[in-house]
Amino acid sequence: MPNTIKIFFVCLFISLAPLWNSYSQTISNDNNFLKQNFILSLESGIYYGFTDYKTSNIEPGIRGSIEYFPIIINNARLGLKLFGGGTSLSFNDNRGSISSNDEPNPKNIPPNIYTDIIQIGGSVNFGLSLSESLISYLNVGAAYLIFNPKSTDGAKLDFNKLEKYDKEIVSFLIEGGLRYRLSDRFGLNLALGYYPTSTDYLDDISAASGNDSYLFGLVGVSYALSSTPDSDNDGVPDNFDQCPETTAGVRVDEFGCPLDIDNDRVPDYLDKCSNTPTGVAVDSIGCPKDSDNDGIADYLDRCPETPVNIKVDTFGCPFDSDNDNVPDNLDRCPETPFGIVVDSAGCPIDIDKDGIPDFIDKCPGTPLNAKVDSLGCSDETAETFYQFILRGDDTFETNSATLIDVAKILLNEIAGYIKNQPGSKWRIEGHTDNQGSVSMLKKLSYNRAKTVYEYLISQGLSPEQFSVYGLGNSSPVANNDTPEGRSTNRRIIIIRED
Repeated sequence: MPNTIKIFFVCLFISLAPLWNSYSQTISNDNNFLKQNFILSLESGIYYGFTDYKTSNIEPGIRGSIEYFPIIINNARLGLKLFGGGTSLSFNDNRGSISSNDEPNPKNIPPNIYTDIIQIGGSVNFGLSLSESLISYLNVGAAYLIFNPKSTDGAKLDFNKLEKYDKEIVSFLIEGGLRYRLSDRFGLNLALGYYPTSTDYLDDISAASGNDSYLFGLVGVSYALSSTPDSDNDGVPDNFDQCPETTAGVRVDEFGCPLDIDNDRVPDYLDKCSNTPTGVAVDSIGCPKDSDNDGIADYLDRCPETPVNIKVDTFGCPFDSDNDNVPDNLDRCPETPFGIVVDSAGCPIDIDKDGIPDFIDKCPGTPLNAKVDSLGCSDETAETFYQFILRGDDTFETNSATLIDVAKILLNEIAGYIKNQPGSKWRIEGHTDNQGSVSMLKKLSYNRAKTVYEYLISQGLSPEQFSVYGLGNSSPVANNDTPEGRSTNRRIIIIRED
């Protein structure tokens, strides 16, 4: 029928029009009206047919039904409906005859007829709670129809008597409606529906390309036999609730269990670390375990057994300021120059125990308890010098590689000594404190060592006797945290190497 699509959308609109409240609207979890799951209804109303007859009349009808809603999620429910009812459609047409798809064509028709209809069927029912007292619904299903076209005197019409068509058919059904709560058990129903049948003989004649159909509107009452209990009021009925004792007000998933976004088995309402990576072991409040309490979770901690109260780096390992592989909490020499071999206490190795570490010691085999100089060599012979140390503050202008006059006196004496050691080889090292960038300090230390080298060469010494190095602050001999220590570290060392 041409009106079928229009009627379909009318029914759909009636059932879904109240959705301006939006499906996402939250209805109270204590909505017992929505939880009613076995419901009996009795409804009556009007029916109106669409056939080949020119005019259709509004006729009364009745219907009874039972509904079951096993699925309730948030503010919606889904269930099944079985129904049965009847009506009598009546039609008028004074044309006398109309063109027919059957013989004879045209066919004579009586001016007034009616058709008794019995309907038995089932449907899927989707309900949406708009408030705690109002539910809209949409039914989609099918019905088994028995119809019997007759004249006004009760006699069967021509084709009906000849059994030219099947009077027991299946029809689709679409229905929309509202159910209003009257009490804990009773409700008021309003429904509008449409049957697009599979026959064109509701009026005993087939004269069109489409099938006959009819529309209905019903008003009635419903009675709830039982409702679905929800002991913890979380919106999930007990028969589906896997966590039936959830604390009030806690958000739950579709199974009624508290939400656990990071799947660490600590529900979100208790979880203090709700974004824990998958598979990470957590404590009772949902945070990654930190066995040594150093602030670095075990799954990131490369040193998971760090002693209590030890400062650690981003990997959870104790700090090692001088990178000698001995952590600061065990290191007795925390400022060892980089690359120097150390013992278990983090101090430079001193094989002969003369107090001069091996990386400085020019005489590493000195007998035990022998007196040594700053290079670790015996100082018994006054005439032999293996190194000269010049304080930077007594040798150069401040922050400069320019010699002061008094320093030249000492350098003249050193030059005279070296002249008396023909063929000797010497290493000139420049050292600074730690006040400045590494590159600046290395440049300053090298420039100062080179100034000393150039002065000694100017005194007649051979350039082949010397090598020059700027070591910056890499080899302190005193504490750079004090002015006195920094002054000691600013120095030039002239070391004999042959």
